[in-house]
Amino acid sequence: MYPLSFKMTAGCGFLLIWVIMLHSQFPFSTGCLQDERSYLLDFKAGLNLSSGRLSSWRGFNCCDWEGVACDYHTSHVIRLDLSNDPYQFKQQLTGEVRTSLCNLQHLQYLDLSWNDFNGTSIPPQLLKLHRLEFLSLKNAGFGGEVPLELGNMSSLRHLDISDNFWLIQNSTYDYWDDEPCLKSSSFDAWVRNLRSLEFLDMSNVNLSMASEHWGDALSGLPNLTQIHLSDCELSGNIPDLSNLTRLSHLHIAYNSFPVQLPSWFENVSSLVSVDLSSCGINGFIPSNFMPRSRMSNLVLDSNYGLKGNLSFMVSHSSSLVVLSLSHCNLTGVFPTSIANFSKLMTMDLGYNNLEGSIPSSFGSLTSLRYLYLNYNQLSGQIPPSLCQLPTLSSLYLGDNQLSGAIPDCISKLASLNVLSLLSSGLRGNISLQLFENLTRLEQLDLSENQFVIDISTSWVPKFAHLYILELQSCNIEGNFPAFLSQQYQLSWLDLSDNNIVGNLPSWLWDLPNLDLLNLSNNQLEGSLPRKISHSFYTVDLHGNRVYGSLPALDFAANALDLSNNGFNGSIPTTIGIFDTLSLSGNNLTGEIPSSICNNSDYHRVLDLSKNKLTGMIPSNIGQCSGMEILKLAQNVLQGEIPKELGNLQSLRTLNLNGNRLQGIIPPSIANCTDLQIFDLGNNNFEGSIPVWIEKLTDLRILSLASNKFDGRIPPQLFRLQYLQILDLPDNQLSGNIPSDVSKLCALVNNSQSFHLQYSSYYLEAGSLDREYGMNFADEVTVWIKGRRTPYSKIIGQDKFMDLSHNNLSGNIPSELGLLRGLISLNISKNNLSGVIPESLGALTYLESLDLSENNLLGKIPIQLLNLTFLAVLNLSDNKLSGLIPQGKQFSTFEISSFLGNPNLHGPPLENRTQSLGFGRQHNYKELNNTTTESVDAVVMDRWWAVGVGLSYGVGFATVIAVLCFHMKWRYMCFSFMDNFIYDLCE
Repeated sequence: MYPLSFKMTAGCGFLLIWVIMLHSQFPFSTGCLQDERSYLLDFKAGLNLSSGRLSSWRGFNCCDWEGVACDYHTSHVIRLDLSNDPYQFKQQLTGEVRTSLCNLQHLQYLDLSWNDFNGTSIPPQLLKLHRLEFLSLKNAGFGGEVPLELGNMSSLRHLDISDNFWLIQNSTYDYWDDEPCLKSSSFDAWVRNLRSLEFLDMSNVNLSMASEHWGDALSGLPNLTQIHLSDCELSGNIPDLSNLTRLSHLHIAYNSFPVQLPSWFENVSSLVSVDLSSCGINGFIPSNFMPRSRMSNLVLDSNYGLKGNLSFMVSHSSSLVVLSLSHCNLTGVFPTSIANFSKLMTMDLGYNNLEGSIPSSFGSLTSLRYLYLNYNQLSGQIPPSLCQLPTLSSLYLGDNQLSGAIPDCISKLASLNVLSLLSSGLRGNISLQLFENLTRLEQLDLSENQFVIDISTSWVPKFAHLYILELQSCNIEGNFPAFLSQQYQLSWLDLSDNNIVGNLPSWLWDLPNLDLLNLSNNQLEGSLPRKISHSFYTVDLHGNRVYGSLPALDFAANALDLSNNGFNGSIPTTIGIFDTLSLSGNNLTGEIPSSICNNSDYHRVLDLSKNKLTGMIPSNIGQCSGMEILKLAQNVLQGEIPKELGNLQSLRTLNLNGNRLQGIIPPSIANCTDLQIFDLGNNNFEGSIPVWIEKLTDLRILSLASNKFDGRIPPQLFRLQYLQILDLPDNQLSGNIPSDVSKLCALVNNSQSFHLQYSSYYLEAGSLDREYGMNFADEVTVWIKGRRTPYSKIIGQDKFMDLSHNNLSGNIPSELGLLRGLISLNISKNNLSGVIPESLGALTYLESLDLSENNLLGKIPIQLLNLTFLAVLNLSDNKLSGLIPQGKQFSTFEISSFLGNPNLHGPPLENRTQSLGFGRQHNYKELNNTTTESVDAVVMDRWWAVGVGLSYGVGFATVIAVLCFHMKWRYMCFSFMDNFIYDLCE
């Protein structure tokens, strides 16, 4: 027997021989090659690595470095993955991509995605890596033209150069610019050479200059399984890709294909996912436009011209997982086969015209997680079967015509995160305890229904995750809900348009995550804390009874609206960062602080109107270069308009109405070429109306009422083709009304295209299922139907002209009759002469016409009977003569419409007796000159009077005869009268 040591020595020897033989057959890596290590270090030297990334790139074995992988046999670097976390901007690689990287000739996998190379071009040398099979430069900040050399990478199977945008960084936050950096004008030329390509993603690469044959180039790549070309500015037809028998994903959304859905889709049985959203597709959805077998994701959102019903769904019942057709034009009801969609997880059919009830068969969709049926015309009650969906996470039923109450079984939806029933038509008395078992609830919106929500109980909900609560217009009464003091995670709270009373609770401002607070239009009282500790997105308290001094405004908020309350004192001198600041409708005094525009990059809306502010407009408001709305109306401001306001070149509304301003309008305002609303009414401005106003080519509303302007109306005003309100009353203007008035295109044309598109200013923010924000509406004070009234409806579409109370002379130009869009025309209290033009009868939308207190002669044109919408007419105090036209709207006007014209006659100037012929006789020659309709009206008027008189006479005679000849009735009548008089005296 051999000794043990000998056995061990022999065993080790055999093991060593086996290892040597194995190594000769399968050589193993001994570490990275030193030249490739040098290439990597040189590449690293070109990067900016302040974040500490690639700190492991040290030592001799580069195969152990972060993101590097080597071939075990050859030690060549074959994989380099330097992708970044999309949400870690500070970890991004920046700098340059050095050409030394191109020397890694055995590289098969390269991923530089989610970094920021600051718009530098893709190095053409990089594309000499002929063994590369995987290349991802997604969202890496590359720019310029995609190199043609990309087509030489014949081994490439995966190519992703999508979503390369500029990263914009500022002191507040980082964001991606909207404009892509990369473009390819020769896309079809190089892509056709990538014969091995299986995956292609060039979303957000500008392909607008690519050849129309780009589809042919793709159809020649037989191995393609996924095509992602969304938002590439492609246009024309959707190319026929039916010969790509392996194609599973076709995502070409956000391009322009204004065609019908192509028929070749049904021939590609391999298709699994299709996204054609926002492509302008129109026509009807054919019932067989998709293959029947494998389709799981179908997304056709926001094709507004796409019509049809849901019958096409039937063929996909066994496979569909995602069905998204929101913002289309679908009609009809749900098919009865809806219960067969057992795999469906997402159904988004919002913003369509679907009708009927929600089928109870929805309860069979046990895989459903997301259900969007909002903004349709659905009716009926919420079926209790929806409560049987165990995985339902989001339920959107808002903006429908539902009825009934929220079913009690809603509390069984234990997985529910979002419940939105906004404006759905539901009603009933409910308590928030109905939702107490929904412990995962994150968003709840019950706004604008006919609910009466009881929040008076002492119950504290267990909403551990609720961060959005919207109960607008829910008939909530009583004190502020105390349970909210425990909702520390709440970030979005809307209790507006209710009847909540009492003081604002102090704890409200200590909720650490509260970002949007809307308590507007309640009856809340009390004061605000002297200092608000953290920043908000929006704070809206307008329309309450909050009083006291304003808090320090040194915090940041996108929008702060404290208007229409009872705040007093002065405006704080320190103003924080606000996109919109509205303090109107309070009792604020003192001067506008000169620091109002210290944060000049942020202010877009400033509304200090309807206060008691004094002093002058500070000149440094001109530093707010981004200002779009400036409203200082109805204060006690004095002095002149500072010329620095001309620096506000983004200004769209300037309202200084109702102050004590004076001087001339500074010519620098001509620089505000975006101005749409210009209101200087009710001040003390003087001089002539400046000719340079014609440079404000986008002007919709011009009000210079109640000032001291003199001279002629400059004809240049009538070159403003979008002007829809011209308000110049109560000045000292003279001369004729220019005949150029017919050049006001917006008043000539009643088309909606000329209506002011800037009726409200919305501060955008995402809500449950609607764009949410502060509605900032403008108003102008004009004469409406005989009275001077603040009016905001006109900002949307109505059209006015008021030249009254001036010294205008001459004839009324017949060209006024071309302004067919007018609804109100007032040229009263001038020195106009001549006749009323017959052309005014063409103003068929006119609701108010005032020509009073002039020197007008002749007859009232019979053509005015065509003004069938006319509600107010004033022709008083002129020198008109003849018969007043009869019929239509003229039969509704009072005598005051015609007084002060001694030679005018006819109803309503004469009483009934005269109209019957017992007074002064009518001049029937004049009557015959009126229309047959007017004559018929006069004759019918007389016979109506005769009939009424005879009816009263016969009735009275009958009663007297009965009392004379029937003793019992006479006794009862006199007895009743005696008792009545006695009771009255008692």
